[in-house]
Amino acid sequence: FAKERPQELAAYSVSDAVATYYLYQKYIHDFIFALCTIIPYNPDDVLRKGSGTLCESLLMDQAFTANVVFPNKHVDPLLEFHEGTNRMIEQSTYEGARVECMR
Repeated sequence: FAKERPQELAAYSVSDAVATYYLYQKYIHDFIFALCTIIPYNPDDVLRKGSGTLCESLLMDQAFTANVVFPNKHVDPLLEFHEGTNRMIEQSTYEGARVECMR
């Protein structure tokens, strides 16, 4: 299609881009800035972050405003390495465990 009728394809692409721009201006642009008034992020971060992160930051902001104490975020433990081989330990096992082959 692009080789046979490039002008028609270009016209379609332009009209599609214009329609997308007007839809953005009508439905999304104001919504993003409305979110920025209640969530303490700038528009780029509001667009980039997931809904869970946005909800969490809104809740933390509201808790801070109301002087409510909230816990710190969960931090995963650091990676562990075996002393002798310096290989990463993916799953810790019990010390003194016994492994048997089932044949």
